Amino acid sequence: MPKRKTSPEEWREYRHDNGEILSFRFIRSARKTLALHVHRDGSVLVRAPLRVSLSYVFLFIRERWAWLETQRSRFLEEPAATPFEYKDGEVFLHMGEHLLLRIDVAARNHARLVDNELLVSITPECMVQPGGIQGVVVLWQRREAKRIFPLRLAACYELMRDLQRPFPALKIRKMRSRWGSCAKDGVITLNLELIKMPLECIDYVVTHELCHLVEFNHSARFYELQSRYIPDWKVRRQSLELLARQQYGL
Repeated sequence: MPKRKTSPEEWREYRHDNGEILSFRFIRSARKTLALHVHRDGSVLVRAPLRVSLSYVFLFIRERWAWLETQRSRFLEEPAATPFEYKDGEVFLHMGEHLLLRIDVAARNHARLVDNELLVSITPECMVQPGGIQGVVVLWQRREAKRIFPLRLAACYELMRDLQRPFPALKIRKMRSRWGSCAKDGVITLNLELIKMPLECIDYVVTHELCHLVEFNHSARFYELQSRYIPDWKVRRQSLELLARQQYGL
């Protein structure tokens, strides 16, 4: 399969009607729609199809200016999340529940869940390495994701069986700006960070990606389909975004 064409990232400037100038990152790729992303630091990224004119991109930003300003203001006014430290006594999210991190020096690296505590055994050599404890915890999170995500995919797929699409393959990896994705060949990828989120948020992302097996876009038909299988998806999406900002600054 040929690789998708992507242009190098550029910086562009848009002057709004009120005279305000917006500098934004701009990337062209072999996609079908324009996308506008506002990051937590207030920066803006616009992704555009290869052949869309810059004037059309500016019109796209102009029409969404009010939303863009609201998003930027909300992110910049919210207190930044405290960076998580992988040390004994820290609390972190797993499947929406708060777990207490307990660290103990041992002969081998291992992590196991006991009630609401994650007990991490770590060797002295690994303990002093930068990211040593984090590596043991992330490995445990990945094992959990490999156990839980396939179960949720199967459960959501069963509820959507009337779509009559082949059962998709599943990949799990860390992604910077997406909770999930669906490729045209039917492969669904879920962000490892989702393992921190409540079950209803995981199922929202899984259902969202399953809907892309039918509608490979974000058209009105796509949202009608999504609403059929998960009517409260807006509430779930809001919960997911709020938790991600509050806990991890994502």
